[in-house]
Amino acid sequence: MKLTLQIKLLPTDEQAAPLLETIKRSNQVCNEISDVAWSEKTFNQFKLHRLVYHSLKRSSGLSSQMLIRCISKVANAYKLDKKCKRNFKSLGAITYDNRILSYKENSVSIWSVGGRLKMPFVCHNPKYIPYIKGEADLITRKGKFYLFQTVEIPEEEIADVEEFIGVDFGITDIATLSDGTNFGSDDLNRIRDKQFKVRRSVQRKGTKGAKKLLKRLSGKEHRHATITNHTVAKHIVGKAKIEKKGIAIENLTGIRDRTTVRKTQRRKHHSWSFCQLRSFLEYKAHLAGVPLVVVDPYYTSQTCSVCKHLGDRKGKHFSCTNCGNVSDADVNAARNIAQLGMIVDHPERSYMFSSALHLPPKADCFSCQ
Repeated sequence: MKLTLQIKLLPTDEQAAPLLETIKRSNQVCNEISDVAWSEKTFNQFKLHRLVYHSLKRSSGLSSQMLIRCISKVANAYKLDKKCKRNFKSLGAITYDNRILSYKENSVSIWSVGGRLKMPFVCHNPKYIPYIKGEADLITRKGKFYLFQTVEIPEEEIADVEEFIGVDFGITDIATLSDGTNFGSDDLNRIRDKQFKVRRSVQRKGTKGAKKLLKRLSGKEHRHATITNHTVAKHIVGKAKIEKKGIAIENLTGIRDRTTVRKTQRRKHHSWSFCQLRSFLEYKAHLAGVPLVVVDPYYTSQTCSVCKHLGDRKGKHFSCTNCGNVSDADVNAARNIAQLGMIVDHPERSYMFSSALHLPPKADCFSCQ
């Protein structure tokens, strides 16, 4: 499986200047290549290479391989469509390959306009470094430099399972499992409310200092939500791995278009990052060899997990008028999702999600009396 590894570079002040200049000059060259591609209506990488390589090699100051990466970046940008000219920001990401970027134990050797630079780095997941394979993107954020490196991780064989853990995504609770385990969102909502109040207060001022503060705070809420989703996904996959079960989740694609919420609830509704949590669960489960299935979410919250009749849900409370089942609404939904996951993986067990018919009592037959 291919993943992206984030690596933070630790250059000195003398090394940071040529790194920044490399990013700016490379994007400037990309704009020059784009001018030629647009005027000549030539968007194929090899044909574009013949048009621009020799002239830019003499004038740009870039190495041969970096120039080739710039040509590739422009050609890839025009693959989406060729209806408008592509322009590149001065601090946009630039691509490196193994000819101009290499790793050693605790340092990286990277090409720049000032020559090769060797500098230390830190990585949040160093166990993936031996699996580095492919290109990397160099970016700069707030004066810091990062490499987003492609790694190819060996996968475990998907195991055969007899049971599934159902996962019900929600706003009040991030996720609820079919065994009753609950991942609350109180801490996340507290952070979001606090950041919202700070942004609203600062934006009203509109001063230069306020704009600097907003820039410094940007991304803080998103990073906290990402870390929370990583933690939840890691716990669920680890639990499924230990218990030798699969994972069943809902397909919530397009749910924001299908649902209507009050004005006061819109902010929470649109900040709900269920798609990110799903993507984390999918790739972590794939790496761990845990089967994951996606099921239809319709009526999972209204159906009784015991008798499969439609019950009554009010907020977090679920009750079934048919069998008398009373339970937490999210746990009830998660149990239905787990059973649907079992049916998807074992179609011969589709009887598990069918309800018994209740016929009216027979009328008295006077001829038999």
